[in-house]
Amino acid sequence: MKAIFFDQVTKIYSDGFKGKKIALDQLTLEVHQGEIFGFLGPNGAGKSTAIKILLNILFPTSGRAYLLGQPVTDKTIRRKVGYLPENPYFYDHLTPEELLWFGGKTSGLIPTQIRERADKLLSMVDLDHVRQRPLRTFSKGMVQRAGLALALVNDPDVVILDEPMSGLDPLGRKLISDIMRKLKEQGKTVFFSSHILHDVEDLCNRIGIIVEGLLRLTASLTDLLSTPPKGWRITVRGNKEALASQSDRASWKLSTTGGLTEIQAQEIDLYKLLEQVKRLKCEVVAVVPLRETLEEIFLREIQKAGVKPL
Repeated sequence: MKAIFFDQVTKIYSDGFKGKKIALDQLTLEVHQGEIFGFLGPNGAGKSTAIKILLNILFPTSGRAYLLGQPVTDKTIRRKVGYLPENPYFYDHLTPEELLWFGGKTSGLIPTQIRERADKLLSMVDLDHVRQRPLRTFSKGMVQRAGLALALVNDPDVVILDEPMSGLDPLGRKLISDIMRKLKEQGKTVFFSSHILHDVEDLCNRIGIIVEGLLRLTASLTDLLSTPPKGWRITVRGNKEALASQSDRASWKLSTTGGLTEIQAQEIDLYKLLEQVKRLKCEVVAVVPLRETLEEIFLREIQKAGVKPL
């Protein structure tokens, strides 16, 4: 089943005297059940607009969006969806416990279910020890984690996260990443936008890149990042003088740290490259293929569209 489906969705905003702005241009995108999907794009690309259309907060100019096979306008489907906005705002006099009680009640849960979910979720996001402290005393990262707990209070099948790592320190990012993996293991779908490409590369099954409202690329990360190497990075020990001499004659870039030298070469034939190193009487310590990174792919798609960073 398609957990999320955009069917030729277009969204046009009126831009006052300047005319109209196309935020989404015939967006067609499928997200499969049980996967983590990364939705990428520069600022103003249309990511948040697409998410708000999924949540039925905004309405498309044309086209339709679906959640779990049902139109997003179907009120019953919203009970199966959890959402964390980029900048969550809550009544700051509430405690995390009260916040989840409010979320549970509006989701139709009974008191025993709310207590059970609150205990589990506050422990999961590492806020159990401050469950009765008002949110106004929390750091931005703590509020973000409280927001994630709220998004999960109804045990949703689809979890939509807009910049979930925003404001988090490395420990907080790891915590959120671990929760996302657990959701996937439970067969839930996670659809999230992020500018932190390392997290996307680490977590996602598939990605989509949107630029100026147009979907430029969708692909499996495994396929995208398993292209043939464009060169090699070889770490060796010994004979620095011979290596420096060789680098003058070959397309090698050298960097030395302590007793180790790193060779970066565009030579595709690894065995030929290792033979050259062997003839220089150097000990090979490590060999790493040089492949196009997700960041390079992302920037290439933006540059193809002629977009400058904001």
